[in-house]
Amino acid sequence: MVWTYIIIGLIFLFVVIAITKVKIDILYRHHQDDDLLEVKTFIWKMRVYTFSAPVIKVDDDSASVIVEDEHEIAGMKMKNKLPITPELIVEDLRWLKRFLDHVVGLHKIVRKFLKKVHVNHFRWHSDIGVGDAAHTAQLIGAIWALKGSIIGIVGNTMRIRKMPKLTINPHFQAMVSHTHLSCIISFRIGHAIIAGLMLLKHWRRRPKRVRTNASVEKNM
Repeated sequence: MVWTYIIIGLIFLFVVIAITKVKIDILYRHHQDDDLLEVKTFIWKMRVYTFSAPVIKVDDDSASVIVEDEHEIAGMKMKNKLPITPELIVEDLRWLKRFLDHVVGLHKIVRKFLKKVHVNHFRWHSDIGVGDAAHTAQLIGAIWALKGSIIGIVGNTMRIRKMPKLTINPHFQAMVSHTHLSCIISFRIGHAIIAGLMLLKHWRRRPKRVRTNASVEKNM
């Protein structure tokens, strides 16, 4: 009888976890040379994780981007300073390629999961000016096209609950570069668990040819 209650309790706990929603609040603000990237994660209206990068600057000496970020997990704060160099980006791209090569049908798994993600809020405002009216008009046209393309991709991969708000304020006689983007997305933990299990299921082991060649070289 005790084991029956334990099993029922575990099943109930699993169901509660599976239907629990995760809300992610994303904020990016750019004001001339001042940048801020902040990501907050909420479960049951409780903030469980915060990522904040209040300093994003370019180091002219090393040709790298310096990101000073802060993490907060369950009240514990950690600070980090990470230089993003071209070599680091290339290495990350190589790792990403190896990851993509080892998962069969990755795009289908990701696309299926993203269809379960809800975009509850999306607002993107920009103030643009390059000091010349003609060049500013051309740049604004390109930015409108970029924003429209991004919204199109988001709409085709996720579920948008509210109409996104996109605005651009032109400054034809001044050098201005301001951007404010805020986005709130949500999904259920159960959908993320299913996506993770699908990734594990379709993870390929190293090809037999590689293992065979390695064993031949070992015997030689």
